[in-house]
Amino acid sequence: MKDLHGGNIYTFQREGKKNILDYSSNINPLGVPKKFIETAKEKFDTLVHYPDPYYIELRKKIAEWNAVNMDNIIVGNGATEILFLYLRALKPKKVLLLAPCFAEYERALRSVAAKIEYFELKESNNFYPDVENLKREIENGDYDLLLFCNPNNPTGQFIELEDIKELINSCEKKNTKIFVDEAFIEFVENWKEKTVSFLKNKNIFIMRAFTKFFAIPGLRLGYGISFDEEILKKMWEEKEPWTVNTFANLAGIIMLEDKDYMEKTEKWISEEKNFIYQALNKFQHLKAYRTECNFILIKLFNIRSTSLRAKMIEKNILIRDASNFKFLDDSFVRLAIKDRNSNLKMLEILADIMEDKV
Repeated sequence: MKDLHGGNIYTFQREGKKNILDYSSNINPLGVPKKFIETAKEKFDTLVHYPDPYYIELRKKIAEWNAVNMDNIIVGNGATEILFLYLRALKPKKVLLLAPCFAEYERALRSVAAKIEYFELKESNNFYPDVENLKREIENGDYDLLLFCNPNNPTGQFIELEDIKELINSCEKKNTKIFVDEAFIEFVENWKEKTVSFLKNKNIFIMRAFTKFFAIPGLRLGYGISFDEEILKKMWEEKEPWTVNTFANLAGIIMLEDKDYMEKTEKWISEEKNFIYQALNKFQHLKAYRTECNFILIKLFNIRSTSLRAKMIEKNILIRDASNFKFLDDSFVRLAIKDRNSNLKMLEILADIMEDKV
């Protein structure tokens, strides 16, 4: 089976490799919040009960966190369930997808037999969309849906709210819905002033995940925000019962109250993404793209992505070969941003392999 994602350390563990430093997966290095771990131990006996099928307390917490109403929230078994639910509810025939992007969008769109057209985020523009060209494409294309990730995975670029407002106007003229994946939004500085949920626009659906910011990819918890009652009703009708388990439900409730963890995360990402970017800029044989996320895209000039990945694995560091993202090639890799000690180790090994001085 083709590996479309980062974070698959299991193959290497089965081969006997231990202490792998995973730079392919973009997870908060602070780890699972301790307050949740402590509460989960105390609440272990609640596994004897089914979860609330409507997740009232969890949805109230998420709504409060996002300054919306509980009825605007739907929760799922990771953000991926939310994506598939939305597409099954909307049933778009023709979709415009900004790329490079997360591979799961294409698989989800094909599951509902949608025709996919791509709008390239060009390297020459640092992967930021050409808004005027994008507006023209929307207005001339008869699309049912515009889908994009903001911040973008794998480029780390963030589309400003003013530009998104222009895209909304073009979409509304054509009755084109908008789906925005904000799985990494919490890593953006002052994100609550920049999220599209701030607009409370009925035409937009927002997908979010607890996975990245709260470091719980193994627990699976995501949610959607919408101001369209009809689409939410269809999604609830499509949704299987109890897909969010008891501990995932508990995690969301506890984590959104953990202000200390959030503050530490915000401080870490602010410092480390600048540190990594500045450090990589000193390399002679690569280009780093400034990021708003907890990962960074780099272009290689003296080695191919497959070769670099293999050499890094020999040093027990797993990186993301970005060549299978649409519009990228084997000169691109993506690196996670971790704690300072891990980042220093990764940079030292990277410099040695690339014969660079830092």
